[in-house]
Amino acid sequence: MVYRGKPSTGCQNCRSRHIKCDETRPHCRACVRTGRTCPGYPHPLDVMLRDRTAFQRKKSNISKTKAVIATKGRTSSKELSPPLMVSDTTTSPTTASSTSVVSSPKYETSPVSVNFLEALSPSLPSSLFLPLESTVTSLFFNSYLYSPRDPLIRIGFLELVPERYHNALPGSPLHLGTLAVSLFSVSAWTGNHSFLRMAEQFFVKALAKTRVSLQSNLGGNLVETIMAVLLLSIYEEFSAVKEHRIAAKTHLRGAVALINSGYMTQCEDANSQVLTNSIQSQIIKASTAPAFPTVQIPDVWPLAAPIPQCASSQLTAAATGLVNLRQVWDNFASHPELHGTDEINRIYSMAISIDNRFSAWAWVLPPHWAPVQATMIPQSVREAGIFQNRCDCYTEMWTASTWNTYRESRIVTQKIILNCLRLLPNLGTPDKVGNVMSTIQKLATDICAAVPFFLGSQTMSVQLNPYKVEYPQAEERPVTLAHQQTGPLLGGWLILGYLENLCSPDLCLPDEQLAWIKSQMHRIWRIYTFEHRVM
Repeated sequence: MVYRGKPSTGCQNCRSRHIKCDETRPHCRACVRTGRTCPGYPHPLDVMLRDRTAFQRKKSNISKTKAVIATKGRTSSKELSPPLMVSDTTTSPTTASSTSVVSSPKYETSPVSVNFLEALSPSLPSSLFLPLESTVTSLFFNSYLYSPRDPLIRIGFLELVPERYHNALPGSPLHLGTLAVSLFSVSAWTGNHSFLRMAEQFFVKALAKTRVSLQSNLGGNLVETIMAVLLLSIYEEFSAVKEHRIAAKTHLRGAVALINSGYMTQCEDANSQVLTNSIQSQIIKASTAPAFPTVQIPDVWPLAAPIPQCASSQLTAAATGLVNLRQVWDNFASHPELHGTDEINRIYSMAISIDNRFSAWAWVLPPHWAPVQATMIPQSVREAGIFQNRCDCYTEMWTASTWNTYRESRIVTQKIILNCLRLLPNLGTPDKVGNVMSTIQKLATDICAAVPFFLGSQTMSVQLNPYKVEYPQAEERPVTLAHQQTGPLLGGWLILGYLENLCSPDLCLPDEQLAWIKSQMHRIWRIYTFEHRVM
């Protein structure tokens, strides 16, 4: 039976078959039961921002007179839409509505007036009022967390955030931190600077509330407090990107301090294990950045065992040794006069062993994980930027991002190997040095070849209209609906950090490649409305 109560948000397969989709994430049960590949679900903004007359055409009992009235209502929606306020005495006028998931708390800062409906779409009907918090967080959750991804992929503590957020008390550290990250993300996607100001306010409040929580007896709030600290860490990264500076990793260091304090040993449930894995992954990511010094290793390392049958977790396990290697090398590089050749040989042996672990990880991946060279590249994608005519396609963005993590980790390891070979001429023959430099060059070029898959033809913000962007594809890797919808929102965020790290002068990449990489970074800043960044 066809469900006619509202515009369908089910997968395209169920809509084509005219059956009710249960919308189970990441794959609906109807597709799983019949052996079909579930294409994912329409983006929530596709439904919320759909033209009013499109809704009317789906209802057989709507007359032409009502359609005309609806059209007139659209033209006057700007006048009828009252602004949403964030203040110490006023809450959103719609938070009392039964459709609200979380009621708005009272805030203590000066009012910030935002016409949220106009910010998202000037043509949005006035009758489609939604609470600001619910709309922004739903957009963030659906874009970042609920997009289809390979079963071998885990994305960390953010998987826990939606349920915890909806159960959290308004004004709690987790509640405020989630709003700060969500508003910042939506601001970058839409170019709405009012959301950015609101995100900054929520961040300040979340920071203050988290400090109070840490100073009290954590008790049953331990998991939520650590999640709030990790959200603050994400916001810190976002803010550093906007202000073109290196993130101080203050909140990640705070999470490490909580680990060292023994609080996590008091909580042995599944959620605490996910949090521990997330902290471990962030420490590893920090160790791949050129910045010095890196984040200090916790007293107990590694923090967690790999999750079985999870490729991303297995890669994290392989990379735990890289954190030790990076800190040993940084200690040597800061005072080389205090160490002899034995220490260099020890570091070299460590690096070779870790690099072999990375290579072994890549060998055991399933065949569908392997990148496939694009066979159809739209001209718009070529004009946006392709390096050396290389363009690889993947099954989805999270798989591509995991591959880039592998490449970035190996580049750091190979760079340390190269430094050891140069310090010990008897160890480093010209052939060995040449092989290492060729490996670094190949890994860097593989990252560059993934850029068109992430960005497609996008050169600026699409203002939540993803269908303006074209993407490359291979015969066995067509562009999926999920990639079409989420690529314009997340593609730049997922590739940017890898491109930044490739700009390290220690890698000695060709000038032509460095110029191309920097041009793509500028392109990403234009996409997220941060084009004022100077490099």
